[in-house]
Amino acid sequence: MEQQSIVREIERRAKASRISIAELCRRAGISPDTFFKWRKTPRNPNPPGANLHSIEALYRELNKIEAEDAKRLSGRGKAVAA
Repeated sequence: MEQQSIVREIERRAKASRISIAELCRRAGISPDTFFKWRKTPRNPNPPGANLHSIEALYRELNKIEAEDAKRLSGRGKAVAA
């Protein structure tokens, strides 16, 4: 997968999980500045390559967040015993 596609997918998943890129990066142990340097923009037409370790860390955190959300949502319909 091409780097800009990966960056967009991470941003899309973070937004869907209602977590900021800064918070996601913090949880993954990556500087948000590093993540934003990976994005291709008019001011950054040749972004540096993202390393695989960092990308994997971001995906791991997104998977954890999505699993936490799914678990929380699945528990909403259950009655709580008194």
